[in-house]
Amino acid sequence: MRFRTSKTWLVAMGLVGACGSTEPRAPVRMTAAGCVAPPGDGCAIPVDDGSFVKAVAPVTDGVAGGISTAVVTYEAGRICMAGTVDPGPAGTGWGAILLASLRGFGPTSVGPFDATARGIEQVRFTVENPPLTGVLPQMVQLASADCTTVACLRPFDPASAIDEPQTVAVALASFDRPDAEHPNTALDPTLLTIVQFYVAPLPGMKLPYDFCIKGLTFLDGAGHEVVP
Repeated sequence: MRFRTSKTWLVAMGLVGACGSTEPRAPVRMTAAGCVAPPGDGCAIPVDDGSFVKAVAPVTDGVAGGISTAVVTYEAGRICMAGTVDPGPAGTGWGAILLASLRGFGPTSVGPFDATARGIEQVRFTVENPPLTGVLPQMVQLASADCTTVACLRPFDPASAIDEPQTVAVALASFDRPDAEHPNTALDPTLLTIVQFYVAPLPGMKLPYDFCIKGLTFLDGAGHEVVP
């Protein structure tokens, strides 16, 4: 199941990341209640652990009148999100997304992350306890370097969601399925701004989920870790 609507981009103002681990810190929790506004309006957890990630946040279909829920827990090198995805009585709810940002949130933070200039060709992460529908990793880029509004965000998927606990390395070139509104473009690694993880609902039922993304890291073409 794929997330094929651009409504999420009404709440995401610029992200992407790689979670490395430095000093341990206590987990920080936040809920999606009150997170209907853009993360730049205060709905985000700042990240300062020496990695590429600058902020994490949840987004749910509450932005479109849905009833899915999300709670994000962050500690160095590990981001978790738990809640319930629910399409609701009208079947319009699209689920929940865990956002991780290289640039932070808000108008002063949005800008491109140039993976090519850093020699980055892959992203690696471990998925712990994925839900029945799986966790779909997604890359988001800006339409151009000087286009930094919500309307400039372009999401891309790989071929399938991850439905078993595992560590995977995904080539940036594998994020080759654009959203339905921008079908004639290919992911531009010089304009990345979001790495996110989407949980889809099942038709006509509530689905609880509680998954973690651990060790989100960027790699070069030979599989070596790229550090900030």
